[in-house]
Amino acid sequence: MEPFLRDEDPADAVRSLPEPARRLFLTLCCVREDDLHMYVVGDADDELAVLSEHGLIEIEDGRLRLHPGAVEAGRTMAGLADSRFHVADQLAAIEHQQGRHDRALDLKAEALGLAYATTDPHEISKQHHDYAVLLGRVDNGSPHVLAHYFASAAIALRSGAPTLRDEIEMLAMFAFAFGLPERMSLNDFCALAEEIEGVRLWDLLSELPSAPEDLSGLVVGAMERAHETMRDWSPLMTAVVLQAEGDDQWAAQLQAELAGLEQNPGAIPLARVLRRVLAGERGPELLNGLGMLPFGLVSKILATLRERAGS
Repeated sequence: MEPFLRDEDPADAVRSLPEPARRLFLTLCCVREDDLHMYVVGDADDELAVLSEHGLIEIEDGRLRLHPGAVEAGRTMAGLADSRFHVADQLAAIEHQQGRHDRALDLKAEALGLAYATTDPHEISKQHHDYAVLLGRVDNGSPHVLAHYFASAAIALRSGAPTLRDEIEMLAMFAFAFGLPERMSLNDFCALAEEIEGVRLWDLLSELPSAPEDLSGLVVGAMERAHETMRDWSPLMTAVVLQAEGDDQWAAQLQAELAGLEQNPGAIPLARVLRRVLAGERGPELLNGLGMLPFGLVSKILATLRERAGS
């Protein structure tokens, strides 16, 4: 463990840090003291070593302490325009990990608005995507979630971002789970996204290179992918519906399919909910906490069961 710096001015020490370490230190200066332990291990280890070498932090018995004089300088720098975006983005991740979702959303919204000041369309697209994911965990079918997924995909399309395919996939999963509004214009999407301070989606899309009907094609592509998803999962949904109604002709295949899902950590929640459906549960609580794909699958299964039961 390196001792705290003694002779160097704390502000000079912070300014002299390599950029990744400087961003981390500015974030640490804004973190609740009880959350500092999150940075003792993990992806930030290299940056923590740099901070320790510069005498800005101490780590002892699993606890992280910051140089008291450097904290004041760090907080001042964290409020500067070129640092606020990165600090807000990292703080949002911390708040989400700690289960403080409202605070995480506020910080992620701040980071999204500040991202527009970076003028980097790929970063802005990523921030729209991340905000949509976070918002979807508390308000999954909201038009605001759709607007930010659309914003992310539209910016990726017009800026040539390598994430375009993934963004179309997210739009498709939203369409599969919740459907898309019959009438929702670009103005509507922009208005919803621009409710966040600093977001200027219409202006950004207008400034980026475009082709005729490119954004309409984006929606068409997402809908085609949603239809593919329906075709891919229809055999499993049909088997669940039939067995839930007492028809066991596909029982062996269905149990094998569920066992296969349970081998994939990301699919375990879906497999558990499907087993609850087979056990007779039909309530809306089955949908709680599900991602867009499992939400779409389970909601469609429940709707089919209700329809076939005449209710």
